[in-house]
Amino acid sequence: MNPIDIVLTVCMLANPSNCFEHRLQYQSVEPIKQCVFDAQFYIAQYMGEHPELKLAKWGCAYPEGNEDQPQKQS
Repeated sequence: MNPIDIVLTVCMLANPSNCFEHRLQYQSVEPIKQCVFDAQFYIAQYMGEHPELKLAKWGCAYPEGNEDQPQKQS
């Protein structure tokens, strides 16, 4: 299994200029391209648990510190 991060950029609803990056980790036997489809469930779950946030953008990447593998943003 390969560790893959779903990289979210989220902003506070109360202060839309206050944005930050958050990474959700999951394991996949599929290539990183499959993350684009798999991530939607995890993003929906995370956003449902954090109603104070607004999703600005997201993408998939290998975990930080894993420079030997290329990153791909969606």
